[in-house]
Amino acid sequence: MIEMAKFHNIKFLKEVEGLSQRQIATKLGISRNTVSIYLKNNNAPTTVLRKNVYGTMEYSSETKRVIPIIDQWLEDDHKSWKKQKHTAIKIYKRLVDEYDFKGSASNIRKIVARRRKEIQEVFIPLDFQLGRQFQFD
Repeated sequence: MIEMAKFHNIKFLKEVEGLSQRQIATKLGISRNTVSIYLKNNNAPTTVLRKNVYGTMEYSSETKRVIPIIDQWLEDDHKSWKKQKHTAIKIYKRLVDEYDFKGSASNIRKIVARRRKEIQEVFIPLDFQLGRQFQFD
């Protein structure tokens, strides 16, 4: 998908300046096939918000089954050393081995990333009083 400005530039170069598709492609640094497609199409390209499409997807029953287990492991990791914590792939492999999980690794990575953000420890900065002056006798 090309930018809206480039789409209008293609139309301008063809209709006003009368350049060929090959000349337009060379001038804009894009494929001649792309120029051809957008010259045939009278509507400007629109963007698809993929985040909204993928964000509404529900997890499968198989994935929902292991979410409490993942939460428990991440809570336990929060109390242990950094080098002993689970990575998302280790969690996936452990789910497959111990709980006969049949889902995908990518879903587990997304769930782990989202859950880690939710349980992150919050630090409250200390408030120092800068106006104090100390006098030494």
